[in-house]
Amino acid sequence: MEKDKPAPIEQAAKAAEKNRVAAQAPAGKGVPAAKPDEEKHGFPGESAQNEIEQAFASLSDRLLRLGAEFDNYKKRTAKEKEAIALQSEARAVLRMLPIYEEIGLAGKEVARLPESEAKKGTLLVLAKLRKAFEGDGLLPMKLEGEKLDPFRHEVAFREESDAPEGTIVHVVKQGYLYKGEVLQHAIVSVSSGKKTVEEEANGGGKPAEKPEARQGGGKAGKAAESKGNAGNNEV
Repeated sequence: MEKDKPAPIEQAAKAAEKNRVAAQAPAGKGVPAAKPDEEKHGFPGESAQNEIEQAFASLSDRLLRLGAEFDNYKKRTAKEKEAIALQSEARAVLRMLPIYEEIGLAGKEVARLPESEAKKGTLLVLAKLRKAFEGDGLLPMKLEGEKLDPFRHEVAFREESDAPEGTIVHVVKQGYLYKGEVLQHAIVSVSSGKKTVEEEANGGGKPAEKPEARQGGGKAGKAAESKGNAGNNEV
């Protein structure tokens, strides 16, 4: 009777084989498929976890882009507002520019009067008015002796002087800056340079042309001369 009973080792081997077959059997065939530990405890699988991470990365990237675009929008609108405000202020200052110039003229005239308390008081008031304009950003351009700047200066005429060519020698109309920008262009006279010895000998005109230059020393002159010689030979 004892020989007919299976050994404990054989019983354990058969139980392990049954468990292995049950684990490998597909779902819906009578034996449920074994699930990973994450799914058993309610966690998503590996593929679902990858999808969630990709979606999170995409949303984070969009959020960063939107934040950068909004920051650029705020900077751009702030600059536009500053430009509009500056233009409005410049128009107002431009209307008051004649008053500023008259204050300077009045100060020069008052300075010629005999010394008195009235003179001192008037000069003090005029100085405060000028400082009020200049404190808001209005400044006259420095012109005489400066190099011509076509973006700030308009040339009325040119004149001979000892100053280098292109240097401002006289101011026809004062120019002004407002907060570093041109408010009113200056109208100036510019030096055309100093006369050369040859120009003075010719009465201030241009230097006399050399005979070679008048006879066509260049390529065009030589071509015309060769055609004339060919015509003479034919005759």
